[in-house]
Amino acid sequence: MNKSSIQDFLLLDHELIDEFMSCYRDARNEIQQSVVTLNQQADSASVNNLFRAIHSLKGNCRMVYLDPYVDSLHDLEEIISDLRDMHIEYDERLGDFIMAVTESVHDQLAFIVQNRRLPGEMLDRLNDWVDTVRKSSITDFPLNCLKAASELRGISQAEEETPLPQVLPILPDDLTLMLQWSQKLDALSIYRRGRLEQLVELARLLNEALNCPLDATQLQAAVYMHDIGMAFVPHSIFNKEGSLSREEQRMIQNHVEVGYHLLRRMEHWDEAATMVLHHHERWDGQGYPNRLQGQSIHIGGRLLSLVDTYCSITNERSDRSFRRSLLSAITEINSNRGNQFDPELVDVFNEVVRTHLLKR
Repeated sequence: MNKSSIQDFLLLDHELIDEFMSCYRDARNEIQQSVVTLNQQADSASVNNLFRAIHSLKGNCRMVYLDPYVDSLHDLEEIISDLRDMHIEYDERLGDFIMAVTESVHDQLAFIVQNRRLPGEMLDRLNDWVDTVRKSSITDFPLNCLKAASELRGISQAEEETPLPQVLPILPDDLTLMLQWSQKLDALSIYRRGRLEQLVELARLLNEALNCPLDATQLQAAVYMHDIGMAFVPHSIFNKEGSLSREEQRMIQNHVEVGYHLLRRMEHWDEAATMVLHHHERWDGQGYPNRLQGQSIHIGGRLLSLVDTYCSITNERSDRSFRRSLLSAITEINSNRGNQFDPELVDVFNEVVRTHLLKR
């Protein structure tokens, strides 16, 4: 991707970029479902669905000036075309390769949106491996699919009889690492995909509406890390019908301390750590973990509490099959003004919703 094309993409309206990323995730989910079906039983309908989804990804990337990704997706599309025409046979290694490519492209696009710069060697690696698989002989094709999927996921696949020297992965910067952790948490399907982007945007808009009392980078880190401790809570608790036991409640509440401790062990993130620790405190003092009240709750914690509640209500969860509307979320937040939430912050939040969300 040349410099001008990255600028063309980043100069697009934020809502258009968000819509593009949402469409990409939808197509990726369709690809994943097709691969799962093909792994169980190869059929022409799933192959056709796979082809259409990849074709859609390619077209959307071209539309928003991401031409270098078009090349890799076009090669992937040609591979699926060969599969459809029965020039190659399907096996799970091909499915794994297809998913690795679409996941790699998604991760690179998220990196571009987040850091406003190119992802370095990641794009070259992607293009090289897709090109290698595309040009493989029938004999080499399955093994190259396996190698490509492993490389694109950053896994060193060494043959047992000829072990390769250990290669240490490149350590990302703190914020990129937090983003990766948060994306992995989203992938656990506690909430539907896209919730993270919604949280980041809404927290940013509310901070700006308050005249930026919070450092934007510290707030961003807190958004990424506020629920990271949920990764350690068994899914059976989320899916449990009826009341939770005291021990189960304690396990859920402990997630704020997990995020706090992780951030405190990383240099320069103390303010973000405090926001995470406070984001389940309540204005009336009935929250956790320390039953703080009113202004003694960090403003970042109060802000996170609002946006987290809004996004939790309007996003699907594993324990309900639908998501509630924007207005029902606002109604619930306003009904808790002055007990769960900072009343002045709720007023500003209402204005942010009217100004930025209702117009969509």
